[in-house]
Amino acid sequence: MRLNWFSPLPPARNGVAEWAGHVLPAVCRRADVVLWTDQAARQLPPGVTAEVRHFQPGALPWAEVQRADLSVYHVGNNAACHAGIWQVSRRHPGVVVLHDLCLPHLFIDHFRQRNDFAGYREEMERFYGDTGGWLAPRVWDHRVPPDYLSDRCPHTELAVEGALGVLVHSPAAYEALRPAMRWPLAYQPLAYRLTRPAAPAAKGGEPYRLIVFGHIGTNRCLDSVLEALARFRDGGRFHLHVCGPLWDENHVKGRVKALDLRRCVTLHGYVGDRDLDAALAASHLAINLRNPTMGEASLSQLRLWDHALPALVSRTGWYATLSPTAVAHVDPGAEVEDLCRYLEAFLRDPASFAGMGVEGRTWLEQYHAPDLYADGLLRLCEEAKAYRPRAVSYYLAGRAAAEMSAWAGRHAEALSEQVAGPIVGLTAGPA
Repeated sequence: MRLNWFSPLPPARNGVAEWAGHVLPAVCRRADVVLWTDQAARQLPPGVTAEVRHFQPGALPWAEVQRADLSVYHVGNNAACHAGIWQVSRRHPGVVVLHDLCLPHLFIDHFRQRNDFAGYREEMERFYGDTGGWLAPRVWDHRVPPDYLSDRCPHTELAVEGALGVLVHSPAAYEALRPAMRWPLAYQPLAYRLTRPAAPAAKGGEPYRLIVFGHIGTNRCLDSVLEALARFRDGGRFHLHVCGPLWDENHVKGRVKALDLRRCVTLHGYVGDRDLDAALAASHLAINLRNPTMGEASLSQLRLWDHALPALVSRTGWYATLSPTAVAHVDPGAEVEDLCRYLEAFLRDPASFAGMGVEGRTWLEQYHAPDLYADGLLRLCEEAKAYRPRAVSYYLAGRAAAEMSAWAGRHAEALSEQVAGPIVGLTAGPA
């Protein structure tokens, strides 16, 4: 099969770009892949020999795009990396891979960049009615944070509108989308290519090293982590390393100072892969919280397991489905209390937490192999190809109904049903 693969690529500081290096070698062994990106700077992940093409959402080279059997679109919650990909997916339907189930940041930032409040409000009202119309100006004017929309107006429907197939990375996302079932839907655990030996690295003694890493927004619960750590500061038994850009560096530094944590917290900012791997190898315990979650599966969690590093995670979304022998769960809303309880337990028995990290490594090997992911993706692509005629029929029936509603008045619904049946019968073929 020949596939168009629309995705962020290295050197973008984006989790999907990093993840591409884990899965693309396995996909390229099974399919003829053309990589499409709208980045100015891009490079092939190691071990990938596919052709790389540049695209602009409004000026696609249609002849080249149409040479493929199917296009695969990777959509996440970062507008800078995914807005262009989403725009192409609406013009040229294919398989949408949802890296986040909830996408409020993608769409508010996309419409803000275009200075198109009317368009944003229209989409909010189209999918969420009066609630969406009421929230739209409040989110637009920064009176309500986008994270507030994750449970109320997740925008998932807009991301997959018109798709020929949808792939998700968590059981929770699959169950959330299954009632729609307009298109082939598949769940495949996020792929990860192992980079380290199975045995965990030897650790030093106290102070025990805690680590939080990645793009650290408010949903990473860093304020709660600092508050919990403050209860242990006098003993000097823990040191927290924060590796990654912060949503508000001045705020975090202010909290560190106010809680008298300057001697036991180091803010590293962005660190490269080599330095991050060294920091993870030296750490004793990771804190990988998400509240709220955007429905994502966590590449950062897989990286922790690659290091056989034990982790505290939120009991929500994908993280809640992880085995309690492979992670320790923290209840949303009770972060400080649970973190303190786990830190006390760690001081009593560090070896039991090290065993949790080894179990996580086993979980990674068993469920997240790139070959398993590539096989699942290609199965879905075959289903999406077979579904394409039926998708065309639904589109044509919808267009006919929309046109008739403008002049048929109260008879529009009955007439639409009479027209839709023959259209589906002519174009869809066998179900």
